[in-house]
Amino acid sequence: MNDKGEGATGNPASIGRAAPMTADLLSDGHLAVGLAPRFPHLPRWATVADVPERPLPPVPSYDCRRTSSPPRIDGLLDEDAWGRATWSEPFGSIGTGAADGHETRVALLWDDTHLYAAYRVTDPDVRAFSTVHHDQLYMTDDDVEIFVEGNGGYYELGVNAINTVYEYRWTWLEALAERGDWAGLEELFKLPDFLYYTARGGERLGRVGEMDFDLPGLRHAVQVSGTLNWPHDVDDGWTAEFAIPWAGLASIGRTRQPFPPSPGDTIRIQAYRAQHDWNNLEGAARLVPIWPGATPFLGHTWSAMGNGNVHNPERWVSVHFVGTEA
Repeated sequence: MNDKGEGATGNPASIGRAAPMTADLLSDGHLAVGLAPRFPHLPRWATVADVPERPLPPVPSYDCRRTSSPPRIDGLLDEDAWGRATWSEPFGSIGTGAADGHETRVALLWDDTHLYAAYRVTDPDVRAFSTVHHDQLYMTDDDVEIFVEGNGGYYELGVNAINTVYEYRWTWLEALAERGDWAGLEELFKLPDFLYYTARGGERLGRVGEMDFDLPGLRHAVQVSGTLNWPHDVDDGWTAEFAIPWAGLASIGRTRQPFPPSPGDTIRIQAYRAQHDWNNLEGAARLVPIWPGATPFLGHTWSAMGNGNVHNPERWVSVHFVGTEA
C-alpha cells in the first residue's frame, strides 16, 4: 500500500534489443532476417471500424491558450496557468457521448516549444500495474491518452497512474505512396514492432503504427490522491501532465509538419480515458487466453466517436491555438 499523494515523474526509457541476425551467420549467406517482435501477442494487422453514418453529437471545438510560464510537469497541476486554462467538459462514452463513467477532464496550453496537456481523473479505486515502457497498458490499467494529428499521420500517447507510458507514431501509407516515398514504406514494413490498420472505406492503403517510437524530449508526470492498489478504501483519483515538444511532433507523418502552430491555426486532437471494471472477474477470465492480466474496460473520450474506435481523426476535437495568455 502506498502513502497518500503519491507522485511520479519520468522520461521514456529505451528498451534494449539483441543485434539483428546478419546474412553471414545464416547458411551460405543468402538470407538476412529482421528482429523478432517484442510484442508477439499483438496482431500484425487489424481492421478498425469507420465513423458510423448515424447522427452523432457535434465535434467539440476548443481554444488552446498560450502560456508564458511553462508548467513544471510534476503532475500537481497547481500552477496559475492551469487554473486559467479552459478545462473540457467531462468525457463521455466513446460510442455515444453519454456521461456514464467517472469524471475525467483535460486542459491544453501551448508555447513555441511545447504542447502541454493536463488531466484530472476521478477514480475511487486507483490501480496500476504495468511498469514497462511501451506496454499496451490500457489492457490492464486505467490510463489517459492524447492523440495529435499532423500531415500524413498522428501521434498517440498514454500514461497510467504510476507514470508508465506507451507511444505510437502512426503514418498514413497512401500519403507516402502518392509522393513516391518507397523507402519510407519499406522501412515501416521492416519494423520489428508495428501494427497495420487496413484501409477504411474510400482509401487504397491503411496506416502503420510504430510501437517502439519514442518522441524526443517528451516529459510526463502523475500524482495519485489516494492509496494505490488498495481497494479497501475510497480514493479521490489522480492527475497527469504531459509536455510534448513540437520538435518531436515534427517527425510524425514522415513529412513536413505545421509545428509549432501560429495563433489562428487549428489542429485535431483527441483525449481518451480507459476505465476498467475491476470487479468483472468473469470478463477477466474470458480475456486470459487473449491477453493474460487484462480486465474489461470502457473507453471515454473528449469527442464521441460513434463506436469503440478512437482512431478516426474526423471525429477529434478542433483545437484552435490562440495568442491569448493563460
